[in-house]
Amino acid sequence: MKRSQRLIAGVSAALLIAGAAPVAPAVAQEDPPACTYCAGGEYHPVVPTRIFDSRSPTEAELDRPINDVAPLGAKPMSSLRPTFDIQLLGLDDAEFDRPWVPAGVESDNVLALAVSITVISPTSRGFLGAYPAGSPSFTSIVNFGAGQTVANLSIVRPGVDDFLTIFLHGDVAGSAHVVVDVYGWFSTTGYDGDDDVLDDAERGGRLIAVSPGRVLDTRPSSVGPGSVTELTIRGVDTIGPSPVVDLVPNSADVVGVLVNVTIVTPTANTFVSVVPDAPSGLPSTSNLNTTVGVTKANMAMVPVGADGKIRLYHHAGSSKLIVDVLGYIQRRLDDTREGRVIPLTAPFRALDTRQPAFGAVPLGPGQAEDWSFASFVNSVTVSGVPVGNQSALLGNLTNARLDRQYPTVAVTSYLTVYPTPPTAGDPPTVSNLNSVESSTTDPRAVPNMALVKYGTDTQVRVFNSKGYAHYILDVSAVVLAD
Repeated sequence: MKRSQRLIAGVSAALLIAGAAPVAPAVAQEDPPACTYCAGGEYHPVVPTRIFDSRSPTEAELDRPINDVAPLGAKPMSSLRPTFDIQLLGLDDAEFDRPWVPAGVESDNVLALAVSITVISPTSRGFLGAYPAGSPSFTSIVNFGAGQTVANLSIVRPGVDDFLTIFLHGDVAGSAHVVVDVYGWFSTTGYDGDDDVLDDAERGGRLIAVSPGRVLDTRPSSVGPGSVTELTIRGVDTIGPSPVVDLVPNSADVVGVLVNVTIVTPTANTFVSVVPDAPSGLPSTSNLNTTVGVTKANMAMVPVGADGKIRLYHHAGSSKLIVDVLGYIQRRLDDTREGRVIPLTAPFRALDTRQPAFGAVPLGPGQAEDWSFASFVNSVTVSGVPVGNQSALLGNLTNARLDRQYPTVAVTSYLTVYPTPPTAGDPPTVSNLNSVESSTTDPRAVPNMALVKYGTDTQVRVFNSKGYAHYILDVSAVVLAD
């Protein structure tokens, strides 16, 4: 495995923490000291809720949350990147007021949200992006071809009036439907619960990134239509010749998990929903959509059930399933920094190997390269003050282009991003996304959300399995360390 090293130099990013700057009033000496971080940057899962769907509702769907800031109907797309806004926190004057927001949560308590954005039935190839209203950023979240249904997880921050601005870029003028599902939210330090006293039960969880590990691979067996696969998360070991024991702690304080789920060689158009408990019927939201024969991966942030398990519902046909663990959500009551998630003011393009600033050289077959994020980490600030130590980042990884190694041999590949180890060695048996071959006229870009833990000297390593790959990394949030 050939390995090279490149530097990310001169990057900078500013953060905005709504209500996060702690301001403590003077108190008598006998009073307990105010917390510094409180609930800031903690993750709170919610029952997956659809807050926007541009498709016209059927009679059976009239009771679903409808976000009427953006009227129903297919959204236009073109090279001009037309935009529309949706309200992330609900509408005061709508029939479905604040559909996912728990009692006691105000707009200035919400630092960011974990959402899945799905593009449905686009009339041409293109990509979708989103940014806080008032803070334009034209990085991509979902890449799609004509007629495809493609979803991707993203960390988004409310902008002006709690709006999220969404744009659709199309190679030619056309339209697409868009769906947005909320899976959870991150709180500010100002969040004090339903009754102005933050109870332990109202605290969120901290995001603990791990060196990625594979915990399920059904190959060569397949799962069938309507099947539910149970997977123990608390105390799970990795599979393979050198298993890691307790990749996730066997503790009731583990309340969620970040997994990369891959559907391999499906025999029908299908989807997978990852849920904490066995579904009683067809799940209302999906984590991963794909079509016949197309191997596809998506990251998911999933609450862990009371029994320490998650479930994977597979909808149609037969497929093989793979699950890699990237991190977990742990309930913590201490006032330390570890695991708190802070969003950037807008997505930041940290890597784009197509550009001269990053070498303009694709990553070859069986090759890996290291990237130093030291400058990036040092540049992340709040109001000009560095946020300090960080353990990981959350961002959108895109295989922008994959070309053949041999002119007459078709190619498929995968990318793996992992902490740079202290010594040389093979990459871990995990993958972040599965790449498809580009053509002269269509790069067939493939995106997926990634949790990337830093390794030695704040470096991360990117491995490409086959062909020549260009890739992009757009950072949306950072994870603090002590």
